[in-house]
Amino acid sequence: MIAALLFSGCALTESSAYQVALDNLNEPRGLLWRADGTLCVAETGHPSLSREEIPFGTDNAAATGALTCLAPDGTRQRLVDGLPYLLNGSDGTSVGATDAAELDGQLYVLMAEGREPLSRTILHISDAQTPPRVVADILAYVADPLTLDYNKATFVKLNPFAMVADAEGGRFLVADGATGQIFSADANGAISIFSQVEGHDVLTGIAWGPDGLVYAASFSRLPHNEGSGSIVRLQMNGRSRTILKGLTAPIDLAFDSDGRLYVLEFMSGADGEHPYRGKLGSLLRFRRQGEGWSEPQLLISGLPYPVGIIIAPDDSLYLSIHGAYSAAGTGRVLRYDDLVQRDVNRPPLQYRSR
Repeated sequence: MIAALLFSGCALTESSAYQVALDNLNEPRGLLWRADGTLCVAETGHPSLSREEIPFGTDNAAATGALTCLAPDGTRQRLVDGLPYLLNGSDGTSVGATDAAELDGQLYVLMAEGREPLSRTILHISDAQTPPRVVADILAYVADPLTLDYNKATFVKLNPFAMVADAEGGRFLVADGATGQIFSADANGAISIFSQVEGHDVLTGIAWGPDGLVYAASFSRLPHNEGSGSIVRLQMNGRSRTILKGLTAPIDLAFDSDGRLYVLEFMSGADGEHPYRGKLGSLLRFRRQGEGWSEPQLLISGLPYPVGIIIAPDDSLYLSIHGAYSAAGTGRVLRYDDLVQRDVNRPPLQYRSR
């Protein structure tokens, strides 16, 4: 159903009219729109050598992760850099800084899987001159802190991928891409399991819906067959329900001011020995239809390794691309000013680099 729409819709496309909000980024992932109108993006980083120079099967660790922000006046600032980055030499995946959130006016960064003490933590970021501070150690919560060896910590099944702030609860809700759990963590280090989302091991993007509930993207398991991804909705008691099926690799999601759902697909269906190589992603939109959702509208196709999406209060839409499997400095954050207003009968946009 959805796959057929994606392939049939690509015959008639328009060139995408976007602005480059931020460029020269290193695998940009989660996006944050701060209360003062500042846009921030978590940069996972890049290896110390080019990907082509690293022997197959060899991991590469580097201190190249960062958080970059764009102020409303156009001033760009890298608020923190030198965060741990790790390239997995066997499959080319990379981990490091993966998302950002704001709570009580303070800025925080989520760290994904890795071997460094900062990995799989939530960091408080105060300013460019002050080192980041660990406020919640999710790895220590999952593993035994008395026996934890960070050189072997990467084997612990835990890969935090995205988080949202719960201002009313004074905490963060963190989606884990390895266990299918949603963690609750506050800035004082208290951590608990908010939800165990059964049947959805690879949770990626997480967002608040217009109904005041949390929604999460369930990335499909290998081999990422078309139609095996979904979106789940979580009640505040932690119970979950699948509300949208038929996706393939949903990696992030967002809602506009009219309550429509936007799903960012990392790629189309995988094939061969390299399921991610050369794949392109897309952006879909769904409207509420009774108790369910409409058929998807393909808004953008041809997106290279998209990872993050956020919609600003004025309904301008931002996407991070080249968020994985990409050379250093090729990452971008794109801005679309009129995509939310795009008519359902218009053909999809085709991303073209310029």
